Amino acid sequence: MPKFTKRLLWYLRRPVMYPELARLTINKTRRLLLKKDDLAESRIRAEAWCAGRAITTDEAVEQITGLKPSESLQLKYQEIFVRSEKTAAACPVKMGGAGDLDLLFHLAEYIQARTVIETGVAYGWSSLALLLSIQKRDGVLISTDLPYAGMDNDPYVGCVVPDELRGNWKLLRGADRQRLPEAIRIAGGLDLCHYDSDKSFAGRMWAYPRLWDALRPGGLFISDDIGDNMGFADFTRSIAGEPVIVLSSERYAGVLVKP
Repeated sequence: MPKFTKRLLWYLRRPVMYPELARLTINKTRRLLLKKDDLAESRIRAEAWCAGRAITTDEAVEQITGLKPSESLQLKYQEIFVRSEKTAAACPVKMGGAGDLDLLFHLAEYIQARTVIETGVAYGWSSLALLLSIQKRDGVLISTDLPYAGMDNDPYVGCVVPDELRGNWKLLRGADRQRLPEAIRIAGGLDLCHYDSDKSFAGRMWAYPRLWDALRPGGLFISDDIGDNMGFADFTRSIAGEPVIVLSSERYAGVLVKP
């Protein structure tokens, strides 16, 4: 069965997802109407904006916290990561790669995060990094995730998160526009948020302000893959923010500290 047909059937079998299907169809139509050169230009501008500001993970952690980072997360929790890597290797569905786990963990530790929202889970590597910090304070991580349409990965979302950490985790399955408002209501205020879901410009500009408004003063806003388009750069300008841009594994992440 063609990939497009499988994706369409996945949505059609789930009436609750019809609004998301309509939104994706509209966005796809808009992208088709845009010139490819315009889309490429947006990415070129975003990558240039990031490249001119980028620093390493260790530099970013020290700049934000004033402290040099300690040993890497994978060394600190070697036994857990060995188990999780075996689980990921055995997963029958290939999902997205891990983000900057050291950045997430060290920043969560620095602000002693208790209440965190992340968007986008896949294997759950970022969930694992955040939970390893949050569970020390009996906090909660609320994650939203839209499974890959037509790939039957639903049972494997978050598979690398071990059972002993799941008591501090609430996973809401569905699109950002369905689940993110619910996650924000449940949280009742955020210490940290990590955005790693809808990477389109429109998706970012819908979600970013909602997450930012939910952050407490001094809270941390982190977004992955900000070199894809000008969404993060434009949002930063709209709030007069001073971003920290991190280059890790040839991908850019952005961090903002809420005044």
